Amino acid sequence: MAIMSTAQRRTAPHAPHVATKRVRDDLWRVVSASGLALGYIARIDGAHGPAFEARRLVPGGTAMLPIGQCWSLDDALACFTGP
Repeated sequence: MAIMSTAQRRTAPHAPHVATKRVRDDLWRVVSASGLALGYIARIDGAHGPAFEARRLVPGGTAMLPIGQCWSLDDALACFTGP
């Protein structure tokens, strides 16, 4: 697991129409503007260093589907705010 700086740990990614909440140093919850849980972003160890995986919650359940793997936290968040 990659080590994050203090500033990185405190900073939650920002995007229009969604909010994030840090659950752990390596996990962020993504919720809609109305408060509906959309999924999570998890920091993972990729083959070439740290990466981030966006995981969408299946509506009406607790299962999660991976919807994107990115090199930056902001790119992973974009998986929830696409067109």
